[in-house]
Amino acid sequence: METTALAPLSSRSTFLAQRGIRPAEQLAAGRQHGDRLRYLAGCRCDLCRKANSNYERERQKARASGDWNGLVDAAKARNHLLKLSAQGVGRRAVSEATNVSETVLMNIRSGAKKRIRARTERLILAVTPGMASDHALIDAAPTWKLVHQLKKAGFTQSRLSAEMGCNGRALQIGKERITVRNAARMAAIHERLMASDEILVPAGPSLKKLRLLREEEFTEKQLARWLELPDGEYTIPQRRVTRGLEKRIVALFDRLMN
Repeated sequence: METTALAPLSSRSTFLAQRGIRPAEQLAAGRQHGDRLRYLAGCRCDLCRKANSNYERERQKARASGDWNGLVDAAKARNHLLKLSAQGVGRRAVSEATNVSETVLMNIRSGAKKRIRARTERLILAVTPGMASDHALIDAAPTWKLVHQLKKAGFTQSRLSAEMGCNGRALQIGKERITVRNAARMAAIHERLMASDEILVPAGPSLKKLRLLREEEFTEKQLARWLELPDGEYTIPQRRVTRGLEKRIVALFDRLMN
C-alpha cells in the first residue's frame, strides 16, 4: 500500500497547540491509513482520500435530511436565547426543554461560545415561551425518527424503554405528541448510544480479516481468547457485529499481520 508522510506542523497547528488544543497531526499519530484524521493531518494517499470523500458524502446526506451535527455559528441561537429571556424564559427553563446544560447556554448567550453543534442550535431554536414547561407537548415525529434510527442500529425497544426510565417494554411515547422533557431525554439517549461501541455495523470487513487470520493458521480458540468472546466460543454474527467487536478485530489483525 502506498503511504504518504504526514505534513509538518503548520502555523495553524502551532496556534492550536499554544491554546491546549491537539492539532490533527497529533491526533492522527498511530492511526491507520484510511482514517479521515490522517487526511486532515496532510496525508493524501488513496485510502485517506477515500475516507475524507466518504465523510463529506455522509455529511451532505445528513445536511439534506436535517440530521447533520457539524459546527455552526452560534449567532442564531444567541439571538433566540435573548428573545426568550425578554419574554421571561430563562436559562433553566431552556435547559430543561432542550437538555442543553445551563453553562453552555450561558456561554452561548454571552458570546463566549462562538460555534455550537447543529443539533444544539436546532434544539434551542425550537424552544418557544409556551414550551418552557416540562409537560408542554410538541410534535413527536422527530423523536420517533430517533427511535427508529436506534432500533436500526441494533438497540431493542426494551433497552430504549429502560433508558427512558419506563416501566415494562413500552416506550410510553405518544404517536403524535410528546412532552418537551421526554423529547430532550430521547435526543440525549440517541446521541450517547449512536456514539457507543454497542452500535451494530456490517460484519463483512471483520469476517474477511478473520478469514485471513485463519488462513495464517491462527486457531479459532486463539482468536476467541484474544477477542474476549463470550465463554471463549468462536461465534461471530454473519450480518452485523458491534462496533466494539469490530475495533477489537481490527486491532488484533493489525497486531498479528503487521
